[in-house]
Amino acid sequence: MAGNTWLKKLLDPKSYGLAIVLAIILHVVVIALFAVEWPKEKRQIAEPTPKNIQAKVIQTESKQVKQKKLVEEQRRKNDNWKKYLAEKKAAKKKAALEKAAKEKVRSDKAAKNKAKQLADKKKAEDLKKKDLKKKEMQKAEALKEKEQLKQEKIAEQKAFEQAQESSLLESLAEEEQQRSIENAMAEEQQVQKNTAITNDVVAQIRSKVNKIWSYPPSSRPDMEVTVRIQLVPTGEVINVSIITGSGNEALDRSVLAAVNRAQPLPVPKDIRLFEQQFRNFVMAFRPEDAVW
Repeated sequence: MAGNTWLKKLLDPKSYGLAIVLAIILHVVVIALFAVEWPKEKRQIAEPTPKNIQAKVIQTESKQVKQKKLVEEQRRKNDNWKKYLAEKKAAKKKAALEKAAKEKVRSDKAAKNKAKQLADKKKAEDLKKKDLKKKEMQKAEALKEKEQLKQEKIAEQKAFEQAQESSLLESLAEEEQQRSIENAMAEEQQVQKNTAITNDVVAQIRSKVNKIWSYPPSSRPDMEVTVRIQLVPTGEVINVSIITGSGNEALDRSVLAAVNRAQPLPVPKDIRLFEQQFRNFVMAFRPEDAVW
């Protein structure tokens, strides 16, 4: 890991590490060239010049040329390296841009697909909600119609029952009216019958008492004695008393004696009629009606 870091720093174009390394290598190469080429140069000299002077000139010229070549080559290498790095950087930048463009296209496509999916999902949900709402409305409408039919049936049944009740009440009223009429007629008939019976029994009592009654000679036809008679259902007299006297005591006593001697008096067989009319009743007697 440390070697890779050192190598990256060495190859970094912004640092001087690469130039130093190249300079060292260049010097080593020059020294090696001097060591190898020098004998050849020496053998190729033809002029009879002094050895020391000739070697020095050749060595100086050769060193300058080589130095210049090395510098030029180094510059060319540096230019190539810079160009390489620039191209590499440009290629890297281009690749990054292409990658970014592809990524953007992919992202846009994914976003578009996601938006479409969301739109489709929302559309499906809206359709589902709409369908559910429609079903709920249909259900509510059906329930409303059902309830309305139920209420109509209830109203019809109620109207029918009311009509039946009204008809029944009318029938009952008619029956009651008819019964009342019949009862009234029956009562009237019974009253008439009871009146007839009462009149007949009263006539029988009067006739029986008059047959026994002997009034005194001092009595006059216009004299009248009114008495109250109390009976039991068998006709026996419980009590008889003067209500209105005639003014003649002998006549009054003769009426009381006649009533007591005439018992048992005639009474109706109907116990109710007896209780109503003959349990305690009032009669008036006149001498003109009696036998003397």
